[in-house]
Amino acid sequence: MLAIVDVFWRLGFNQTSFRELEAATGEGRQSLVNAFGDKESIFEKAIQCYIDHRVNEVIDLLRGEGEPLDRIAKVVARWEADAKAPDHRGCLLVNTGGEIGPKNAAIADRMANSTQRLVNEFAKTYQQAMRSGVIATKPTAKSLARLTVALGDGALLQARVSGDAVAAKQTLATLTELIRRR
Repeated sequence: MLAIVDVFWRLGFNQTSFRELEAATGEGRQSLVNAFGDKESIFEKAIQCYIDHRVNEVIDLLRGEGEPLDRIAKVVARWEADAKAPDHRGCLLVNTGGEIGPKNAAIADRMANSTQRLVNEFAKTYQQAMRSGVIATKPTAKSLARLTVALGDGALLQARVSGDAVAAKQTLATLTELIRRR
């Protein structure tokens, strides 16, 4: 399934054909259909696999060891690495949102749920940082969480579209600078 995720991540839903899926998996079209269903069903499973791996990975980083802002910095570093990747894939969920939007209710629901999970985890982490006095800004933890997810999404999309990882890195670094108490 990870090979299938990679194809959709690189090409998007509309540009992915069974030919690309066959090449990535070494399986024939009929085997893929028998195993996963039609292209839309395969895509839905790929989205869920991405969520299970990438979104949960970010949540695990936020719940991990260390100071709250250090944990957030680990996520930001992860996003920066994604932006610098040679293929500039960005975030599969953001890419899908731009390509498909609400046309597929099941995927739209998964995306909204994943975004909310990320916002909730960032909010918890920001709240911990606020309690320890290391955040310099006034917005609520939830507002900072929404800002962080939106900036991360935007930076990754910008890197994908422009191929310019430097701008994404600067955007994410600015966020980190804005929230740290001086």
